[in-house]
Amino acid sequence: ELVFDYNGRIRQNRLNKFVEILSTEFTNNNEIEIENIKTENFNDLFEAVIKRVYITKSELKLNRFKDILIRGLKEFDNNFEFVDVYLDLITDLSEDELMILFEHRHFGKKYNIEVLRKKELAEQLNKAIENRKKEIISIGTSRYAIQINEIEKERNNIRDTHSNLEKLRDFKYYNISDDKFRFYKQRLYSKALLIDNGIGSIGRGPFEIMSITEFGMEFINFIKNTEG
Repeated sequence: ELVFDYNGRIRQNRLNKFVEILSTEFTNNNEIEIENIKTENFNDLFEAVIKRVYITKSELKLNRFKDILIRGLKEFDNNFEFVDVYLDLITDLSEDELMILFEHRHFGKKYNIEVLRKKELAEQLNKAIENRKKEIISIGTSRYAIQINEIEKERNNIRDTHSNLEKLRDFKYYNISDDKFRFYKQRLYSKALLIDNGIGSIGRGPFEIMSITEFGMEFINFIKNTEG
């Protein structure tokens, strides 16, 4: 009796906290279409959210659920089954995992193609610099110095952009241990949110070079679109 009574009070307190957050939003948001509460879609969504509220103690996640409900009152996605999957992910994933996934939004198909293109461009710029330097030596003048500076500046910008993005693949960026970082990436991989691009690469171990999947990008966009 003590266990069930205590468990019931915990669930009730979480629900009360969520209702309080939701009520505050209803009071302050004039764009909410209250009539949409009567729709079947919204009631399905509301029931799905409440089930997660009972097992969620994170106030940040409660606010995410609140934003999802508010969005549901404004415009509801008819693909409810997919929304249900998103709710499960929000419930299951830690904030660190969500942050890792969010930062990996930079590393998709376009990024991998862009990296190859920039590597080729950097090599071309290196050759252009060497050619200009040879011309300076042969001609004995510095008339190409300005061109060299411009080419080197462009090359360095490419390197800096790539280097800054690659920092997002380092556990130090997230202030967590390397082991925990790898574990989080494995979890995101198991949920089809990240893929391993480092498989087969020389000098790269498993789960080092991760990229976001199309599903992962859709999930990130869903969270972004529901944030207040």
